[in-house]
Amino acid sequence: MIYLQATSYAIEALAFLAGLDPGTPVKTRQLSEILRIPEQYLGKVMTQLVKKKYISSAKGPTGGFELIVDPEKVTLYRIMASLDSLSPLEEDCVMGLGQCSSDTPCAFHDRWVKFKEQVVNEAQKLNLEDLSKILLNKMRVRLANQKLSFQELMIRNSG
Repeated sequence: MIYLQATSYAIEALAFLAGLDPGTPVKTRQLSEILRIPEQYLGKVMTQLVKKKYISSAKGPTGGFELIVDPEKVTLYRIMASLDSLSPLEEDCVMGLGQCSSDTPCAFHDRWVKFKEQVVNEAQKLNLEDLSKILLNKMRVRLANQKLSFQELMIRNSG
């Protein structure tokens, strides 16, 4: 994995929230069950996403987390940058030799530079709406291709 597990969880949570109808709050427990992410760990991730102003949080029986950004305008690259997850991709040596450069390249450096450029370009193109569709398809496969929406998954996992 090129970035931290917390970043992966954040991306999944944001993608799920992006697939919900606007104004639909989700509790950490529901999200944890649906995404199969440990609840306590997810709670910490969600707190970070509130601080970064991607989601809002409301307490109480009708509360939960809601997306507060436009899913078409927030890219994967922006999410990764805001969560300090780009340095392993952009700076670290793929062979684990610290930072390598054109002056002091590792054996894989030239190939890795080209690969990184492609990954960064794709991350700058993919937005939350795209990620939401990818996540929904992944979840449908997990649920044996049932044609459920995120809303239906929420209802199925409530109670």
